[in-house]
Amino acid sequence: MVRRTDHPLRNVRVSFETTRFSPQHLIDAYVRLVPMVRRVRRQIPHVKASPREIEAVAVRTRRGEA
Repeated sequence: MVRRTDHPLRNVRVSFETTRFSPQHLIDAYVRLVPMVRRVRRQIPHVKASPREIEAVAVRTRRGEA
């Protein structure tokens, strides 16, 4: 038996159909690929400070001076 070489060429079309599930599928894939990072906040010890001192610290923090 001899192989035929006169087969017609096949056309392949790649398409992507968006569905209502597409966003959820993307989220699921991202969750599986990227590890979740959890950060624990340090507890700030209770210090009795005046409102003026608290505001001064907040202003310095916003300016990046802390």
